[in-house]
Amino acid sequence: MPTVNRTQLLLQLDTLTRDGDLPVLLAVADAHGLPRHYWLAINSRETNCVNELGDYQGGEHHGVGMDQVDIQHDIARQARDNGTWNTPAGFKALQDFGAALLQSYVHRVLEAWGQANVDAEALRVAAAGYNAGVESALDAEDAGNCDTVTTGGDYGKDVMARAAIFAQLLAAKP
Repeated sequence: MPTVNRTQLLLQLDTLTRDGDLPVLLAVADAHGLPRHYWLAINSRETNCVNELGDYQGGEHHGVGMDQVDIQHDIARQARDNGTWNTPAGFKALQDFGAALLQSYVHRVLEAWGQANVDAEALRVAAAGYNAGVESALDAEDAGNCDTVTTGGDYGKDVMARAAIFAQLLAAKP
């Protein structure tokens, strides 16, 4: 069960639609070969689909945007520092970067497992990698559970639960 319920995810989807952000997220997912419901679930887990500065530590925000790209990446640090994270172009750029990063994690999991096709387990481990680093997630999965290294100890599992609900909600959308 996700940390939020179906009603809360429906509200997030409605807000994304109202604010005009849903088409951006869906287009970014498509451009990077990610399932739409999965990319929505990542954004939901990171910020409940709110474009914000987050992960405040050491006197500064380390997470930037709805998908919380870390400031270890220049694009996030620059967007945070110059305020472009909160513009349409900055929002899209951070979404593109985060989705590309996640896509690379999916490919890394497939490579590590010698798989050609993406399955739910590969997506779960890649999601855990988005939170904790893909190599850490792979090592933890080898030990039995990729989520042992994630925030709350449930990141990958929660993303997949949210993704399942988002898949239903998107299918019901006119």
